[in-house]
Amino acid sequence: MKLTASLATPIGLVALASGVLLAACDDPFAAFVLDVPEFPSDARLFDFVTGSLQDPSAFDIVTEAAVRVDQTNQWDFMYRVTGGVSELVPFGVVADSTNDAGFVRAETGFEGVTEAPTGGYTQTEAFPVTVGDVFIARSRRDAAQILICNRYGKFEVIDIDAAAGTILLRYLINPNCGDRVLVPGEHGEL
Repeated sequence: MKLTASLATPIGLVALASGVLLAACDDPFAAFVLDVPEFPSDARLFDFVTGSLQDPSAFDIVTEAAVRVDQTNQWDFMYRVTGGVSELVPFGVVADSTNDAGFVRAETGFEGVTEAPTGGYTQTEAFPVTVGDVFIARSRRDAAQILICNRYGKFEVIDIDAAAGTILLRYLINPNCGDRVLVPGEHGEL
């Protein structure tokens, strides 16, 4: 009888509801975790040196978008051609500042990349690429989140058009801050 009376109070009801929710869900943050997209997307970047100012030459991993460097400094790498060599250039090379953005060359094909490594990212040097190259990219530290963290994605060079000064990248980015899983439809434990 005492138990029933105590549950009838507002505090008792809140305690009971909280207990039920916690027991039903091992991870209270699971509702905020998104799956990695099922399908990759494409982005075309233009040579920073010879391209038009109106064409995007950089990529923002956090927003998953090609961007213009004259409109924002929120990007992670840019595309440029130097001496006939196509390069992806981390933000730290251009801005003379390390912001964590960088690359690791993959040892497997695009589908074979299942998780981003924790270290070994090229951050302060240009990263030469050719058609067929697969790499993992880490974003700058995303300060827009409650906890400052990085985003991770896998990329493949689909096409380089030397005459047009463009590169076409296929990519799959994990939308969860700090989550290194790169398998379509899945997410890691945060």
